[in-house]
Amino acid sequence: MNRLILVGNGFDLAHGLKTSYKDFIDDFWEDVIFNLNMFKSRDLHFSNEFIEISQNPHPTVDISNFKELATNYTTLKNFLSFKNIRFDFKNVFFNTLSDTSVNNWVDIENIYYFYLKQNIEKNKYPKFSDVSDLNEDFNQTKKLLENYLSKINKDFNISNQITKHIQSIFNLQDIESKYQTEIIKLFENNIQQLNIHDIKKLNKTLEFFLENWRNQNNLEKENFIKSQAKNLGKDMLELLNLYPTKTLLLNFNYTNTTLDYIDEFNRINGNKSDYKISEIHIHGELNNPENPIIFGFGDDVDKKYQEFEDLNDNRYLENFKSIAYLQTDNYKKLLEFIDSEEYQVFIFGHSCGISDRTMLNTIFEHDNCKSIKPFYHLKKDGTDNYTEIVQNISRNFNDKKKYRDRVVNKTYCEPLTQSI
Repeated sequence: MNRLILVGNGFDLAHGLKTSYKDFIDDFWEDVIFNLNMFKSRDLHFSNEFIEISQNPHPTVDISNFKELATNYTTLKNFLSFKNIRFDFKNVFFNTLSDTSVNNWVDIENIYYFYLKQNIEKNKYPKFSDVSDLNEDFNQTKKLLENYLSKINKDFNISNQITKHIQSIFNLQDIESKYQTEIIKLFENNIQQLNIHDIKKLNKTLEFFLENWRNQNNLEKENFIKSQAKNLGKDMLELLNLYPTKTLLLNFNYTNTTLDYIDEFNRINGNKSDYKISEIHIHGELNNPENPIIFGFGDDVDKKYQEFEDLNDNRYLENFKSIAYLQTDNYKKLLEFIDSEEYQVFIFGHSCGISDRTMLNTIFEHDNCKSIKPFYHLKKDGTDNYTEIVQNISRNFNDKKKYRDRVVNKTYCEPLTQSI
């Protein structure tokens, strides 16, 4: 069985990278404030692709205490309003992001989709009268994001805890119930192949397990293994080689944080032919024209999507991920992986939001998917986001029975890393 690891923004955050939406938006406004501090009161005028700030002709405004009073977007806006300084947005979409309580990157993609739907609804007054204006504003924001991430992409220390997660053995209790029998058959087959040298490595507890297992009849062996699964030592499970045949890191980030883990994996395992790890940057990479970043909406099973196609206007499909995936062979490689063999899904910092629903539904409901195990974020106050993750996962399932059987309950899950 293989392992498919979904890597999202929470993975980068766990390594101290400032890749949250708040980091991004705060950096933009900090840069604006820094530039405004360079102006004298008489010639205040600042402009970029997104905003324009200019002093009214009369009277002259004293901005000597500007630096102390304006520290972020909200305080900047209030300060400029109080001083009667003109403040305009050139990018309407970015204006919405700045004024809205956006928490995650998926929220930006959802806001884009909201305006796209609003544009075709009748008897409405859409914020964007022309979809080309919406796309232009959205693409400018996407470029701003790419520039920001290129700037903050930095060195970090790999986590031993995450390394252990990536290279961990399969746990029987994680696997879809009807597939556990197949795991047990593999388990039994490997037991039969143990030699004297292997058995000498085992401690008394494991020797007791082997002796009792051999004394069970065929009907009882499976139940015996299930009942003893929690008690099996790590040495025993390693000896029975219950590791993934192949591991694929499906990276939804634009950064290269995962590369150090691949290098560490190869360093530990050397050239062992039975251990394979690979990576797909499914949403593209920073500064790589061969694999450009994909930022948009990925739910073409939504009821509105058919309306967009029926418009016969390609501008409405410009930022749909399912179309952007065809620019490279990344999606094809993913399909080849999930079609090739049974697999378990690990979730490392991915929110599993609906902006990726088409792809996630394909992965989660595939017949070869036998388990979905979220690694949650444990916060400093002791709370975690396990429930939020599994709620989001449920929206990517049409078959709720598969959802209940495949998602690993919290008892058997653990944090991605310790609180950060």
